[in-house]
Amino acid sequence: MNSIVLIYFIMIIYKILEHVNQQSPIDSRKYHTSNQNQGDVTLRQIAKRISRGSTISMMDTLAVLIEFLYIISHMLLDHKIVKLTEFGTFRATISSEGVETAKEFSITKTKRMKTLFIPSNEFRDRLNNVKFSKVNDN
Repeated sequence: MNSIVLIYFIMIIYKILEHVNQQSPIDSRKYHTSNQNQGDVTLRQIAKRISRGSTISMMDTLAVLIEFLYIISHMLLDHKIVKLTEFGTFRATISSEGVETAKEFSITKTKRMKTLFIPSNEFRDRLNNVKFSKVNDN
C-alpha cells in the first residue's frame, strides 16, 4: 500500500544587517541575517481562524482563548510549570544582581520576572521545515 506524505515548507523572509560587537566596538563589523516580520496577529484574528475550522463561533473561541491566557498567567504566578504537551512548556523565572555572599542579598537585588517558553519537539519540528528568501532591498 502506498501512502502519500505531504511536506509543507514555510518561506522565511530575511534581510542582512550589519552588527557591531558590543564587547569590542572597535572590531570590524559583521553581517548577519535577521528575519523580516510581516506584521502582527491579534488574539481576535487567531480566534477567527480557529472558528473557521470548527463549529465554535468566533466570539466563543475568543472567550476561551482569553480565559486560557488568564489561567496560564495565574498558574505561572502560582509557581506552576505549565506543560502543553503538543505545544511546549511555560515557566516563570526571576533574575537578580549577583552578590558575594547570601548574607549580602536583599530582595532589592531582584531585577524582574520573565516567562520562558520551551517549544515541544513536535512544535519545533513544524517550524524546522522552512526555506529562506532574501527581502528585496529597494
